[in-house]
Amino acid sequence: MALHSSSSAHPFSSSFIRYEWKYDVFISFRGLDTRFGFTGNLYNALHNKGIHTFFDGDMLQSGEEITPALLSAIEESRIAIIVLSPEYA
Repeated sequence: MALHSSSSAHPFSSSFIRYEWKYDVFISFRGLDTRFGFTGNLYNALHNKGIHTFFDGDMLQSGEEITPALLSAIEESRIAIIVLSPEYA
């Protein structure tokens, strides 16, 4: 996430903060039980509407640490959709 701030010289003037997101949506899920079903269909629907969506192509196994690239994608996303399933936890 990039953070930009702007303000004039006067201490009581208005200022604004603007965020620049890399992704509109981050889809959090785990396992094959939704990858090719609900979650895959959700990604396709968002993508087809022009919504820039992060969908992890690599399968994170239970107990594995989140990679720096995945953590970065989470931080650079405007919202997250979490798909809970029996294999999520």
